[in-house]
Amino acid sequence: MVQKLSKKDIAFMQQLPVCRLATATEECEPIVRPVWSVFDGVFIYFASDPDTPKLEQIENNPEVSIVFDDYDRENWSNIRGVRVQGEATIMWNGKEYLYAHALLKEKFPEYQTESGGWKEGDVPIIKVLPTSFNKWQQGKWTK
Repeated sequence: MVQKLSKKDIAFMQQLPVCRLATATEECEPIVRPVWSVFDGVFIYFASDPDTPKLEQIENNPEVSIVFDDYDRENWSNIRGVRVQGEATIMWNGKEYLYAHALLKEKFPEYQTESGGWKEGDVPIIKVLPTSFNKWQQGKWTK
């Protein structure tokens, strides 16, 4: 059974600055790294440096997993998270690229600076189409 996201889940994913992306090498070794993403309620987008291993891993196997999670350092029972399974696509240009780029610049002002910004075609943006979601809150998986 595929879970649906509530408005509260979507807002939670949108407000977090960092999530964790998992890809796999050709040898099926899982690799997890932080990414700075935006979620428009349908797709997840994040930028990448052009020559990183994750791009090759996504080209070879577009199935990815992303975790959005947070917790209260004072009270660990306030843990919450959403795990997304999805299909990743690497974009270098086009209308959707410009849309995702605008979302990233809006959320992350660093992308608006000369040192942190880029032009279409300079940096790839990865688009993830979620295929399933799993959620947990207060240490329990939810249905």
